[in-house]
Amino acid sequence: MKQLLVLDEHNYDPSLPEIRRTGIRGIIFQGDQLLMIRSSFGEVKFPGGGQESGETDEATLLREVLEETGFHVLPESIRPFGQVEEKRLSVHEPMIWHQINRYYFCHITGRQEATHFTENEQKYGMQQVWVTLEEAIAINREMMQREGRRAWNQRELRVLELLKAWRDEA
Repeated sequence: MKQLLVLDEHNYDPSLPEIRRTGIRGIIFQGDQLLMIRSSFGEVKFPGGGQESGETDEATLLREVLEETGFHVLPESIRPFGQVEEKRLSVHEPMIWHQINRYYFCHITGRQEATHFTENEQKYGMQQVWVTLEEAIAINREMMQREGRRAWNQRELRVLELLKAWRDEA
């Protein structure tokens, strides 16, 4: 898979233990609309989440998109876009947060079921929204200016900008 970005804040002691996580995220267009997840913070993110032990990227993508959007991904439509590696000091404990996020283009079925957000996702008011790529970029830029840079917001904004550059070249 193509490496899109390395976001290493170098704000940690390298001797600290690492928390390793893999996130799988879907890039879902319908026409010029992009399916995103919006939080009560105001930013938008790609639907997806953490890979469970022994789970393939495809299985994680199918499960996470269904949980967060209620839509089923068509497995034959899954195509890699690239990955982002993040490394920073954890905000909760003295450990290094090391996450690989892999992004996949995919299509969804037209029939929508109920969403199943985690308790934490519900706490942060997660809900699906359809926006244009340009709207998603503007939303996340405004959020960063208003709230300051949060690691996940920086990652999603950078991927949105790379996606726009890729789309403009096509």
